[in-house]
Amino acid sequence: MTSLPERYVKIVAVRRYTDYDPFAWLYQEHWGREYHEQAYAVLQRLLLDRLPPRASLLDLCCGDGRLTLALANGGYRMTGLDGSARMLQFARRRAPDVEFVLADARAFRFRRRFDAIVSTFDALNHIMSAAELAQVCACAWRALKPGGYLAFDLNRAEAYTDLWSSTTATVEDDNVSVGVGSFDQATGYAMCDITLFHLVKGAWRRSDFRLTQKHHPDQDVFDALSSAGFRAIEARDAALDLGMHGPIGQGRAYYLARKD
Repeated sequence: MTSLPERYVKIVAVRRYTDYDPFAWLYQEHWGREYHEQAYAVLQRLLLDRLPPRASLLDLCCGDGRLTLALANGGYRMTGLDGSARMLQFARRRAPDVEFVLADARAFRFRRRFDAIVSTFDALNHIMSAAELAQVCACAWRALKPGGYLAFDLNRAEAYTDLWSSTTATVEDDNVSVGVGSFDQATGYAMCDITLFHLVKGAWRRSDFRLTQKHHPDQDVFDALSSAGFRAIEARDAALDLGMHGPIGQGRAYYLARKD
């Protein structure tokens, strides 16, 4: 693992989450546009109006930095953290004035504290067990100021049964990709096998990779937050409560918790 600057201290030894490294180019070019067009407004309704001006925020599992940059442009003092070195290359290119840190969401510690932590676009569904979700919440609690907030979203079971379990494809001049999704309701594990053909310097290259997510039931989420010390825990439906429209809001829940 890449060593962190002095002001960051790793808590426990874990294998940094790297599944998004091979997926990063396809993600930043073709995935997430519909989500990110709505994410800022949703966070405004859920969280941002509760924060002081120029609040310090950590974008946990920030990916390619799209939301990080939007929040920075909104006046917030941003830091981004992600486990994919390749994703952070795109994030630093997109938002060169923002500090980005390569670390694992299950095992991080900052010497300074934040007013709020956000984690969006079902990033925490990539945490593969209730115990690891509790680790994420514990790290977040330690990184927040007293009175700070943690806000994140997760796919609910219906997102996997209704949307994930299908085949999707994109066809562009310089790339073709196919994703085949599946969901095991008994275990809560969802998988998407992706094949990408990408035109690079006049030659077509093929990449194959798998993305895996885990459905976390509400009780597991509340238990993870409570065990970390969070209080005033809320769950909101993305579409019904927060106005997220289209398929991206279907089967999505947002959670908000406060550190006393």
